[in-house]
Amino acid sequence: MRRTVVMGLVLSVVAALALAPAAAADEPTVYRVGAAKRSINPDADGTYAGKPVYLGGYGIGAGPLWEAFGSRPPASGILAPGIFARAFVVSTDDDPAHALALVSVETQGLFAAYQQGPYGTEDMRKGVEAYLGIPAERIIIGGNHTHAGPDTLGVWGGVPTEYLAWIKHQTIGAIADAWRARKAATLWFGTAAANDGLDDLISNQFGHDPANQSVESELRVLQARDATTGDPFATLLNLSAHPTVMGGDNTLVSADWPGPAAESLASIYGGESLVVMGALGRSQPSDGKSYDACSGDQYCAVEHYVGRVVARATAAVGAAQPLTGAPVVEGHSYLIEDPATNAILLALLLGGRAIGVPISRSILPPWEAGNLIGTVTFSARIGDLLFSGGPGELYPQIPLAVREATPGMKGHFVFGLAGDMLGYIMAPFPEAYPEPVRQSLFDGDPDDPTTWGISPIDNDNYFFNVSHTLGERVICSMLRGAGEVTGAGLGLWTARPQCAAFATDLGLPPGADTLAPATPG
Repeated sequence: MRRTVVMGLVLSVVAALALAPAAAADEPTVYRVGAAKRSINPDADGTYAGKPVYLGGYGIGAGPLWEAFGSRPPASGILAPGIFARAFVVSTDDDPAHALALVSVETQGLFAAYQQGPYGTEDMRKGVEAYLGIPAERIIIGGNHTHAGPDTLGVWGGVPTEYLAWIKHQTIGAIADAWRARKAATLWFGTAAANDGLDDLISNQFGHDPANQSVESELRVLQARDATTGDPFATLLNLSAHPTVMGGDNTLVSADWPGPAAESLASIYGGESLVVMGALGRSQPSDGKSYDACSGDQYCAVEHYVGRVVARATAAVGAAQPLTGAPVVEGHSYLIEDPATNAILLALLLGGRAIGVPISRSILPPWEAGNLIGTVTFSARIGDLLFSGGPGELYPQIPLAVREATPGMKGHFVFGLAGDMLGYIMAPFPEAYPEPVRQSLFDGDPDDPTTWGISPIDNDNYFFNVSHTLGERVICSMLRGAGEVTGAGLGLWTARPQCAAFATDLGLPPGADTLAPATPG
């Protein structure tokens, strides 16, 4: 029945698109493209190596101490089709030095480096470089932040170390499979409005706040089509909507809406598909319509929301145009360092394991040195498409600032939780902060302080904000990267006055994060 819900919404759109006009006459550019996926499911009963796997995203902690805050039991099984590491690889030729890998791992999030051993995204990227020759700074790996996925952060009870090793193995394997599957292809880029005023896919958590009105509401697709036959074989969807259709009472491992959406796109177009999460800060799925259609059943609601997303994605595919001109594939990663202002999070990094919050991010330099937090941003280019990646749940103001500064690019893909996961990354400072701070501490009518009551962590945007200045620093790092991959040099960086405060980051060359010492095993 749920399958029927999805396909019914999609087929009507596909039929309409059959009458759409042909693509532009410009000769499409030929690239080498491959896509693949590998399962990262725990065992069928939800455990791994005989140990519990906790799910991340609702409440905090695990065990009796945290029950009052809504902690939930560990996973009890797998909701089909389960979870995957999905990879999309593009190159201009057969030299891996000219490739770019975009990877979505369907878990709560991934750290650049872990306390438990060499299981972070930095270790994965270096492993791929050693195995295939693709430069580590050209590999963007991010979690999809599903709140029904394994807690690979440790905020909600964590996962076994053996499971972290399994994710690393399968992620590297998926990239290798995608690299080996490459073939000559044209790339097609299309967009659709995620919010059209009739059936909005994204809701703004702080829509009542004048300082946080913007929404990153463009749905983007990038599709690879066989250069000889024109048949599609790889589709990438980019959307800024939290994977939170299912609630905290669910204990089945799932990618929430992105995984089923990827599977549905693959069934329609063939080959493999993946969903890359965009700017997730205060951006929730507008799923009320789906719950209404499903009489409140969360599993049905996921499938219904997937149908709405996929219908909009097929419209974007139908409107897609080919990339033309000289083939260009470029990419860099950037190490940035910012002073943390959240003393609670720093304390949990050091001692959370003893109280049921085993946050597992590395506490070694360059990832942590005193209160200085090191993390990573990404900038990449395929033809005249720009890709910007940041280490957490980006507030929409961050990618929108980069997009506004790069009007010459045909499209701008946003990669949230890219390479690291530092919670909500908010900007601008201080304008965007007052209402998230209030709602993280109090409930009640935002316009009537007499109704406010203490309600800690009722909203977690400020609680999981590691630094007041990180958002501005990420914008500036993305502008630096956008300039370097588009040939604008530091022009974009210098044009933003706020970036002068982060001049020390310019002393770190592109790819400096990949030069960090290996994580001890």
